[in-house]
Amino acid sequence: MLIASFPETQEIAMKVARKLKAQHASVAVEDFPDGEFHLKLGKNPRHKVVVIVSSICQDPDEKLIETILTGGIARDYGAKKVILVATYLPYMRQDRHFVRYDSFSSKHILKLFREFDKVFVIEPHLHRISRMRSIFPNAEEIKVRNLIAEYISRKIKGDFIIVGPDEESSQWSSTVASMLGKKAIVLKKERYSPTHVMIKKERLGKNIIIIDDIISTGKTIAGTLKIADEQGAKSIYCIGIHGLLVGRADRLITKYASLITTNTIKNKYSKIDVSPAIVDALKRYC
Repeated sequence: MLIASFPETQEIAMKVARKLKAQHASVAVEDFPDGEFHLKLGKNPRHKVVVIVSSICQDPDEKLIETILTGGIARDYGAKKVILVATYLPYMRQDRHFVRYDSFSSKHILKLFREFDKVFVIEPHLHRISRMRSIFPNAEEIKVRNLIAEYISRKIKGDFIIVGPDEESSQWSSTVASMLGKKAIVLKKERYSPTHVMIKKERLGKNIIIIDDIISTGKTIAGTLKIADEQGAKSIYCIGIHGLLVGRADRLITKYASLITTNTIKNKYSKIDVSPAIVDALKRYC
């Protein structure tokens, strides 16, 4: 097995390689003068199961092209199988047509990965679509909710309530709460634009842990934090699986709460390592 990674996923890919006793190879990305990419895989993929670990965020369109081209390199040079592990997959929030003539992005983006024998996605944003394979047969989710529960049980002591900042967060917040034997509250949200949301107020308690899958602009989380602060919360933690943290999102959150994310998207708040879940998924498949 050969575990290939881009610079932003090298740390997590090397952990996976060590645990599987596999080789690791870096993917070098250069630009031609006209802006096209030129990529090179660091080791020979021939007769190997090649696993490409890609966090397709922060310039997601460019990262999609880089990921697809790397899969092509492995295929062209004789890989036995080519597997994608997307630590984050963009365009999944657009999971239906919301207004007339807009894009149903998740359905069509997944078609770009037809060169891969298998696509694993860590905690994709599934809401109106229940399973990845219902829109792409070779795709499968990797869930890391148990790792979040384990982290909380080790690091956060005392009594607390777990809060989901909106209805879409329920599958993560409620599941983790159940694993820990804790109460869960899921708030209701009205979204007026990508950056303007309104959270319906509800009594939250003195010690809370907010859990969501994606922290992008931080506006949804900030609305929940404001409610908690107004109610006199003493201890607030915010845990996100995918810390996109666009713009000043982290500042909006850390004003009120301790911020923790997984390392699906590497940032200074990445304290929960998802590599064990990747290893388990690859062992089951390979």
